Amino acid sequence: MKLVTETSKQAYKEIHQEGIASSQKQNIMTTVNEYYYVNGLGMSLREICALTNYEINAVSGRVNDLKKDGKLETTYKKKCPVSKRLINAIEPTRSES
Repeated sequence: MKLVTETSKQAYKEIHQEGIASSQKQNIMTTVNEYYYVNGLGMSLREICALTNYEINAVSGRVNDLKKDGKLETTYKKKCPVSKRLINAIEPTRSES
């Protein structure tokens, strides 16, 4: 069973109430769309962190939200240039790009 701490629940509630999550999602979408448009490639979470200056937990959460919203998808596997590990690349969904 997975337990979520009260502080995590409170932090999640605060970022949504303050509009931080929405702003982060917009910035991440812009970053992924521009990168894809210029390079024709998907990105890793670490690459998104490097370009947005967001922490990995924020990027991961917002990317998951955007995937649920049908705006981003994971596609092929690639080696992340930041972590040097194999990852699933994140791209705009075909209808969003």
